[in-house]
Amino acid sequence: MTTATATALLAQTHARMLGARIGQALRANRLLVLTIGGFLGLYCVAAYILVARGLDFIHKMPLFGPLLMERLVYLLFFFFFVMLVISNATITGMGLFRRKDMDWQVALPLPFSSLVLWKTLEGMLLASWGLVVLSAPILLALERAYNAGLGFYVAGLPALICLVALSANISTWLLLVIVRHARRWWWKVIGGFAGLLFAYAVFQFLITDPATAEGGDLVANLHEVLKHTEICMHPLLPSTWVAETIFAAGRGLSQQVVFFNLVLLANALIALVVTVRLGSRLFYPAWHRVMTAVPTAQTKAIDRAWYLNPKGYAPGKFWLRLWDLDRPAHALILKDIRTFLREPTQWGQSLLIFGLLLMYTSNLRRMGYDLQNAFWVLVISHLNLLVCCLALSTLTTRFIFPQFSLEGQRLWIVGLSPVPLHRVLTLKLRLSAGIIGLLTSVLVIISGISLDLAWTRILYFCAAVLMMSYGLTALALALGALVPNFREPNPARIISGFGGTLCLICSFLYILACSIILALPAGYAWQAQARGVPIAANLTSYQELCAIGATAFLTILFGVTPYWWAKKRTKNLDYLKEL
Repeated sequence: MTTATATALLAQTHARMLGARIGQALRANRLLVLTIGGFLGLYCVAAYILVARGLDFIHKMPLFGPLLMERLVYLLFFFFFVMLVISNATITGMGLFRRKDMDWQVALPLPFSSLVLWKTLEGMLLASWGLVVLSAPILLALERAYNAGLGFYVAGLPALICLVALSANISTWLLLVIVRHARRWWWKVIGGFAGLLFAYAVFQFLITDPATAEGGDLVANLHEVLKHTEICMHPLLPSTWVAETIFAAGRGLSQQVVFFNLVLLANALIALVVTVRLGSRLFYPAWHRVMTAVPTAQTKAIDRAWYLNPKGYAPGKFWLRLWDLDRPAHALILKDIRTFLREPTQWGQSLLIFGLLLMYTSNLRRMGYDLQNAFWVLVISHLNLLVCCLALSTLTTRFIFPQFSLEGQRLWIVGLSPVPLHRVLTLKLRLSAGIIGLLTSVLVIISGISLDLAWTRILYFCAAVLMMSYGLTALALALGALVPNFREPNPARIISGFGGTLCLICSFLYILACSIILALPAGYAWQAQARGVPIAANLTSYQELCAIGATAFLTILFGVTPYWWAKKRTKNLDYLKEL
């Protein structure tokens, strides 16, 4: 059987399975499907309006408006490319090396290259639907800015499909090479390099004076910012070819459109051939290495880790008394910590997101805005809170929501343990929300220092982000317990279902409502100051307290209420009939 025939057979089989699942979901969850479809339609309309107005504002800027617009397009597709490589590597890696069905698929009379090729295509489909949703309103807004007509979409759609295919194949190459040839000392080098980058970022944060970025020439500041984005315009990047296709389609240059589309198509087809060759040579040795990886020689080194110490529980420890943890609860928390640390896909993505947020918050003072201007301080500080909360919603949906479902067929063991299921939810909430709240509070404090905010404002944002951390975590845990999927071991597929989409929608609505409420007192004070109307400090403090109270109410509505409902359901063992 050839690779193409075997891949087509696998695709046909999974397509039938997917069709059956979609049909069952449509029959059983019509209201949920309508809700999700309505929200996605609303998002597309709102995103189109916002992006179109933003592009019009940038395009009308004198001197550097068109230049800035082009650079934003380069940045957009560059980050799309990077995100697709990371997400495809995660999904494809779990499909190739973590799925239990791969044990018997490897034993089937199928070439290994077809298994690798199919898992690459499957990961591409699972990871690309988000890109389609994100890029559709942006492409509509770009077409409106260029006034290019229908040909703009005819030229841009094949370029995006080729970009998705290239990203999926590149992630598979990296995955196979790393799993086959990675050594433990590689991680030491990577960790040391990451530590040096972190130290350099802290050093730059400490030596940067906000006063140097407040004044000066606007053109010089813009040139300084654009200089750091030149990597996104490298001519060998696939994202650059897609951006050039967009520019050529917007300007009516049909020959350039055909040229860059053919370049993308040729590279995508070559990437498929390389994936087939690498899959036939590297997959089985890599899979065999993963399956036979028994840590015998490294047992002593691993046992010294604090999170694997079997004697870690001592009733007299202060932190155990503080958190009221008995031996079963301590064992459960230790199990969650071990699971997280054993999964590079989890701590790697979390480290990436928080690392990017740290770089962003520590460089706010270098943005070139006048930090003495109340308007810019207001906008940047609240946008910073919004960015942190959106990153939180990504983490909670990606990692917290599937936790209950990942117990899978072993849930009956947890149900018979000394810790009841409703207490399992409580312990997961305390552990996850506590760590996430601490990290986001640190980011908010760093951003407040960067913007030279008063400590009362920093405490205001810290209180808000702590409540939202617990609210988002409780919402993700509750929906994960109310809409579980015990038959799917892949968390990427779990969050791609109806429950994960519903969690993302509810998190977005919760963040949007809280962000608007939290911005109202500062917006009111700025408008009063702009009109020259004096406003009492006590009134502003009272308004901020009311905003915090409204945020607490929304936290109860979106987080505590579904969490209470989920705990009530988990007190009985109805889940066992779904196993």
